[in-house]
Parts: sequence; structure tokens; C-alpha cells
Amino acid sequence: MAAKTKRRFRIDTGAYGGELVVGSVDEEFVKHFVNESEGDLIDHLHSLEWGEDVNKDLPKPFEDFYCWNETDDIEHCNGPYSDTEWYWTEVPADESDDWNDDVDGKEFKPWHLYDRETYHDDNDEAKEKHKVTPVLVYHTGEKGGFGSWFVETEGADFDPLQVSYSTVATNVAEIVEDVWYSKEQLDHNMDWCDTRGKGDDVKVGWMNVDWHDTLDKIDMNEMWEGFEDSLEWRTENNEN
Repeated sequence: MAAKTKRRFRIDTGAYGGELVVGSVDEEFVKHFVNESEGDLIDHLHSLEWGEDVNKDLPKPFEDFYCWNETDDIEHCNGPYSDTEWYWTEVPADESDDWNDDVDGKEFKPWHLYDRETYHDDNDEAKEKHKVTPVLVYHTGEKGGFGSWFVETEGADFDPLQVSYSTVATNVAEIVEDVWYSKEQLDHNMDWCDTRGKGDDVKVGWMNVDWHDTLDKIDMNEMWEGFEDSLEWRTENNEN
């Protein structure tokens, strides 16, 4: 029997997304900036990062604050928006040209496996009802490339119905976090990323930590049951 020929495919997304962090900060910082303009909050954070004209009367996020993208003890992800376009392209199996752009990618719609809610409130009433943590949520909106995911098969065609993904949702953005093929998680290859900033979205408030959908709260068996049920329906209806 002849050996099967390995095939390799690249999954890409659309051109919009960005970096997203959620981190715990001091109470006084949130209380001061929760009703201030977003521009004033961003200017203050950048002044602290760059050491330029820091207003010492304004509270810091915390004493040893260095930069916004390290304020990430709750969440940190970088990728396309949840409503991004998705494309797949076959590339040489020997990995000689993973970034071959001579062939247009074929658009498809993957299965949204789950969404990890990471929301916060922007009023003091939340503190009276729940166990909350004061937080800073910072998102850099960007345009460009946000990495790729590679799939290898033993000669089989690429099956778009086998692609699923998860997201992280906050008050400022919903970002793609992980991608799977045939229920196997794929590595996010960031070797070919090149983006330019389109603007920042920043908020402070109080997060109910009990309602935060951390990864350990996700029941993957339940998620895959839903995926299998959807797969049967999508196959019957010739989706993708």
C-alpha cells in the first residue's frame, strides 16, 4: 500500500483585532478615574509609562506600575476580533513556504466553541452586592496580521467543519483566544505578525470575580458535545 502524502494547511483571520489585558489595580485608582474621560485615563497611564510630566496628585494603578500590558494578572490575550473573517490555504507539506500568499485563501465559518465572559461594572453598587476586584481593562485596537494556525493531515482534504475557536469577552473588546481542529488545540503561530495601532479602548471598574469565566470553569466535555451536535447539523446543511 502506498504511503499517504502529508498535507499542510494554514488558517488565517481578518485584519482587525489587538492586544487585551485585564488586571487588578488599587481601589483609589478606580474610584478616581471611573468617572473621568477615557482620554485623561490614557494620558495618565502613558505619562507613568514614559515618565513624562507625571501628575503626582493622581493615583497610580498600583505602586510598582510599569506599563499597561503587564497589568494582566486576570487576562492577557492578543488576536483578532471575534467577528473576524476566517480563511484556509494549502501550503507546501515540507514547510518550505508556510507563508505562500500566491494562492487566495478560501473563506469559511468555524464553530464558536465558547466565550469566556470577563466583564466588570463601573459603579460602586457592585461592591455592595458581590465580591469584587478593582480592575483596569486596556485594549489596543490594531490592523494587520494576527498570526496563523497550521493543520497537517495524512493526505486528507482540509475540513472547515472541524475548526472551532474560543473567545474572551470584556467591556471593551471580544478577542479570539484558542483554535482547534478535530478537537485538537492548535498552536498560535505569531511569526508573521505586523500590525499598526488604530486607537486604544480603556476602562476601569469592579469585577465580580465569582462571575469571571476562568479556563478551569470551562467544561470541555460539554463543549465538545455541543460541537458534535452542531457538526451533524452543519454537515447535513452543507455549511462551509
